[in-house]
Amino acid sequence: MSTAFDASVIERHGWRQGAVLGAGLVAKARILAPNGIVFAENDWLIVTSHDCDIVNWNLEKEPTVELLRASVVPKEKPDKQQVWGRNPREMQLAANDGAGGQVVLSAKVHERWSMPRDLLASEAPHRFLDNKTRRLIAEWLAKRYIRAAFPTAFDARWRSKMKDWIDLLEGQSQLIQGIYLRLSTQAELSYNEPYKTHLIVAAPAEATTDPVWAKKKSQLESLVEKFWKQFGPGIECAGVEVIATNALTLADIANYQRFDADWVSFADDSPATPPSADMQA
Repeated sequence: MSTAFDASVIERHGWRQGAVLGAGLVAKARILAPNGIVFAENDWLIVTSHDCDIVNWNLEKEPTVELLRASVVPKEKPDKQQVWGRNPREMQLAANDGAGGQVVLSAKVHERWSMPRDLLASEAPHRFLDNKTRRLIAEWLAKRYIRAAFPTAFDARWRSKMKDWIDLLEGQSQLIQGIYLRLSTQAELSYNEPYKTHLIVAAPAEATTDPVWAKKKSQLESLVEKFWKQFGPGIECAGVEVIATNALTLADIANYQRFDADWVSFADDSPATPPSADMQA
């Protein structure tokens, strides 16, 4: 039998993903937090659960909501190495302080815990993150579980040039909305056995309306292919294809893995890297 509880109260209060707890709920949430988390008075406790789970009518199906602690740091801008999900364990982002100003928040992926969902009925949120900031946090948390991982032997053959890859992506960011890589095998190959790769670059649909798009497309393909050709014979680049997002299908990338730098994970836990646009942006 379902627990009797009125989810409509939570909905009327406006609770959703990205909502920030007020003082009353903060006091209760701190008691439930894991040992070792050090709180400050100006911390933001952010609800990261999905909207549908937050207002689900059945408390037994969704008994809790997840919280993330974000500390306010005395900076004007976030650290470039901790934005856009580059670092899988720490993130900094700018947020509206609710008074017309901006604060920089710092969050750690392990400083999360659950709180009974019915407590949300006791008061309304103190504030809300804007949609962009809310989404950045959700994607950062999700990427912890779904970011691409490749054979260590493959990583070892190209990762010394990771900064060059980052520079290439940043330099062509107006033409790149996603990078996808197909690898011939996920096995750990000996050095005399090459990994064969093929890459698809997803370009914004609007870029194709540029009168010189054909030239830009060719140049981009050449740049990416040149980058990967340098790793022969250990890595053989079978080609690069630039496809506009309005022409790219799920079938096209079914055998590929996301390869924007902030979606790549190394086995020895090196930090991930730069801002690359999302296919849904």
